[in-house]
Amino acid sequence: MKGNEQIRILVVEDEPAIAADLCFVVEEVGYEIGGTASSVDEALKLLEDADIDGVILDANLRGASSASIADALKARNLPFFVLSGYLQRQLPEPLCGAPFLAKPYDQDELTSRIRDLGR
Repeated sequence: MKGNEQIRILVVEDEPAIAADLCFVVEEVGYEIGGTASSVDEALKLLEDADIDGVILDANLRGASSASIADALKARNLPFFVLSGYLQRQLPEPLCGAPFLAKPYDQDELTSRIRDLGR
């Protein structure tokens, strides 16, 4: 963790119910929501404007690949994991090489992945 500062997680997910569940688990872990985005453009803007420590990244946002977001995260050395209903091997680079959690996800595994973002 970062001293006394709160860990801030960006949730990038285009399905409102899933985004709400992810936010709930982030807060249950004791982290803060650093923002939510449901499109590539929203996510990239939040990365520019907000102080983010880690990201939960849906692989497909309204039919668009989130690979450009993954590239931006790698350039900033920000930890993230990819959440997707696709098989990991079906995803384009740089998504297929990133930490991955399949939808539907196991709540315990999700909690573990979120905790890892703050380490």
